[in-house]
Amino acid sequence: MKVYLSNIPNKEKPNQYMVKKISNTILNNLREITIQEFAEELAVNGKTVVLAELSDNKLSKMTKIIGQELVMLDFDNKDEKNLYTIEDLEADSFMQENASFIYRTFSDMYSEIDKFRVVFQLNTAVTDNHEIEQIYKGLFKKYPQADSSVGQTSRLFFGSNSGYEVIDWDNRLAVSGLLEINNTESTEIAKIISGEIIDDSMANYELLKLGRLDIVKNKLGDNYKQVFPDDYNAMNYFKSLDMREFLELPDENPFLDIFHEEDNPSASVFYAEEHGIYLYKCFSASNKYCGNIISLLERYLKISSIEVVNLLVELTGSNVTNTSQLGQSKFNAQKFKRELQSGELKQTYPELYQYFSKYQVEIPIILDFMYDYVYTDENGELRYLNYYSINNLAKQLARATNKKKISIDRTRQILYHMIVTEVVKKKPEAEIPENIFNNLILEQKKDSNKLRTSNIYEPTNLTDENTAVSEEIAKVLRENKVTVGSLSYELVYRLFGEEKAYHDFPQSYEPLIQRKMIKMSKTNSNISQASEKLEKTAVKIIMNEIEKKGYVYEKDVISKVAKARRLKINDTKKKFQKIRVDIYNKYDLNTCRLTKELYNQLGIKEKYSSKNIIYKVI
Repeated sequence: MKVYLSNIPNKEKPNQYMVKKISNTILNNLREITIQEFAEELAVNGKTVVLAELSDNKLSKMTKIIGQELVMLDFDNKDEKNLYTIEDLEADSFMQENASFIYRTFSDMYSEIDKFRVVFQLNTAVTDNHEIEQIYKGLFKKYPQADSSVGQTSRLFFGSNSGYEVIDWDNRLAVSGLLEINNTESTEIAKIISGEIIDDSMANYELLKLGRLDIVKNKLGDNYKQVFPDDYNAMNYFKSLDMREFLELPDENPFLDIFHEEDNPSASVFYAEEHGIYLYKCFSASNKYCGNIISLLERYLKISSIEVVNLLVELTGSNVTNTSQLGQSKFNAQKFKRELQSGELKQTYPELYQYFSKYQVEIPIILDFMYDYVYTDENGELRYLNYYSINNLAKQLARATNKKKISIDRTRQILYHMIVTEVVKKKPEAEIPENIFNNLILEQKKDSNKLRTSNIYEPTNLTDENTAVSEEIAKVLRENKVTVGSLSYELVYRLFGEEKAYHDFPQSYEPLIQRKMIKMSKTNSNISQASEKLEKTAVKIIMNEIEKKGYVYEKDVISKVAKARRLKINDTKKKFQKIRVDIYNKYDLNTCRLTKELYNQLGIKEKYSSKNIIYKVI
């Protein structure tokens, strides 16, 4: 991609003289550049950019563009009643799926409120000024908090020295989704054509691939209708069905495999008498496969096994009553999902709702995934669990929400919320079923390049009693102002103690200690030496400032700690957020956003500013 990049680096926001100098020279520096190189020049070296390649050497919005592959949104957050913060961005699926990176502006350095820009790389070069305007209009409609003056193709965007935070280098913003294109006529034609082609003469497995569940339901009628006490019994029933008849696979063995193109038939269906189920098997050398109807449809339709069971229940007109113990756990999860999505949870469990409301779409889906695998424990009881990796869970989440992509970081944040509030729990290694432990965990431990093994998750039976426990945990998190990105072993240890911290984050430090990648405190094995030193520095700064004037702004503490420890401010802020709760509690300190009343109460002389303040009431 091409941009105009000033050769003048800046250490602060350019003044009027410097802006004129940049404007007079920037069009002499057209650069062919990668998105990674661009981020470095912009957000580390502090250079200024014009995003469009112009047809004339004239910095004007009237100059026609040759092409533009980047757009930016500027969140200056001047209106405190209409903020859009980095925390909001981290919970925003559109941003996580479309933006490339963000960087804090020079103005952010002196502000309590986030001031930053979001950089999007377009999925195609745009060659028309009007289309760029339309793209920005679409983004401004979606984000009214953004500065609407940045939509000009000739706009100068100043960089910074604060560094950048990668969302995903591979993300691309779809131009067509933001331009006003009328596809009504072509859509109607497609529907007519589809209506003529798709009918009940097609095989059921082909209709399922096309999403025509209505036709399949009509063809099956009530022939397979059942009542099940739980999903596990439903799954076993469907595995026992003759899948050749149910899916209308070819009558003769072998037949052409439904997963890949081939000239010589290599697939067959047979009855495995030992297990009482029907199996599909492909003998092709390049596409070997064997599985029951659940795994077959999971692979064929690219959905999870629990979604396959739900699909088959729907297709057959069956009913799952959830009257078994296993079923009750699933029923309570469904109840929790409905109350979260409807907002009813806000009335019954307001603290939990506050933490989960940003993820009303994703949390119900992840809860469903937690019921993906059923096993028998050592007491002979049936239990649910899930062993998706974070990467796989992110992919499944994207598929289930019809999104191009959901970032691993966002998926991890959502899962951490569910784990720390104990809606979902990690299974201790000693309780992992033997077959999963041997086939997954042990194999991963043999890989010397792998730092951590997969986590195994178990859904909590969300009875009123258990949900009340989650509510109390959420209350503690809120009271201590725990942010989205600060959930970690250390924070949980400082708030709840060693037992819970180890249960929620069992692999946090041990692999790092074993490889000598981190040193722990000599006085407290739950805290790293680096964190201990950071805490001591922060406490010294806070208490000195409070002793001198009775208060200190949190922003100033972070800045002074960063300087004392020779760290970047953004890194220091993240580290400080993990320890500040403990500091405030240990030294009986208060913290809040400064109000006019508190401003007068503390006798603050400097100009009033609504920043986070730390103080001690005597």
